[in-house]
Amino acid sequence: MSTNDVYLALLRPAVLDILRAAGFNGAKPSVVDTVVDLTARYLTLLASRTAYNAYSNHNDLEPDVTDVRMAMQDCGLLVPTLTTAEEVWKEILRKPLEEYEDAGARAEEERRRDRQDTADVTAFIDWVQGKQNEDIMRIAGTLKQKDAPTTALTAQEERDTQEMEDYLTTLMKKHSKTGVDSRYQGTLIGKPAELRPIKIEGGAEESIEEWCHKVRERAAKATVTPRENVEMEDLSDAIDSRENSQDIAMEL
Repeated sequence: MSTNDVYLALLRPAVLDILRAAGFNGAKPSVVDTVVDLTARYLTLLASRTAYNAYSNHNDLEPDVTDVRMAMQDCGLLVPTLTTAEEVWKEILRKPLEEYEDAGARAEEERRRDRQDTADVTAFIDWVQGKQNEDIMRIAGTLKQKDAPTTALTAQEERDTQEMEDYLTTLMKKHSKTGVDSRYQGTLIGKPAELRPIKIEGGAEESIEEWCHKVRERAAKATVTPRENVEMEDLSDAIDSRENSQDIAMEL
């Protein structure tokens, strides 16, 4: 199984949970595969645009909030209320904040402009904290435990208050008898492994780095030695040709 197939297999249950939360109770395997592939392509596009914005803005592949927001706008995840040209003309035509004499009116106008500028981000945050995303988390089993209620709960609400684990954590614990952290450490579903030097047993070199350094030195010497031999051969040929020309001159 290739790495691409592994990631698609891990993405498939998450897509199924989202479809269940949207009201779909069943679908053909080909339809589910298509939706999973589209989801993977969209996430890849979002990540690549984020990396591109990070490298373009500050010459670094570590993105910040601005890079992520620009990528979300490029991919259509955040839809601004105004186009770029409309924002420029609106900024030119509206009254500057410095011309407001009343401090209260100036502060209120500044808050209003901030709400307009971040309306798309506010809508996305409302969706994340809203009922629709909560249903997805409940079906996926990642809805965290809430505070103790003061009134009686229904059966569904009682299940929602329980702290559950996602399918991947449950599956990893099921197939691990020594602990998830130790068994899956260093893999794509576990914690990153600590980088440690690898020692070579029974050899002159003590580590892989030292062995690579010596291999590079031998390769460099191997490329320099033939060049020196060629230069010595050219020098000997030049001396021989000069001696031959002198003998011919003396005979004449």
